[in-house]
Amino acid sequence: MSALPRLAPLVHAGGRLFRGCHARAAGGGGVRPASGDAHRVPRYREFSPPTRAEVVRAEMLSGAMWFWILWRFWHDSDAVLGHFPYPDPSQWTDEELGILPDDED
Repeated sequence: MSALPRLAPLVHAGGRLFRGCHARAAGGGGVRPASGDAHRVPRYREFSPPTRAEVVRAEMLSGAMWFWILWRFWHDSDAVLGHFPYPDPSQWTDEELGILPDDED
């Protein structure tokens, strides 16, 4: 007899869950309509134009990305160009470059 009062909240919550499923299927049950112009009009095979806020956010994000790339390149260019000095091409011999000697035709 003492277990029934402890199970009552679970039974009550389960009943609300099942009533909510039927109410949602019927179109009610706590579904709030969007206020104002919150949703975009669907278009077939067309992109909807971005909102002003989306354009501003995209510009700010891309600006921050390019700032980070250029900042890191300026301050740590060895990560891209390498850690060793670039060889001087004027010091290379014709043999290293694969150029045949002038006396061979």
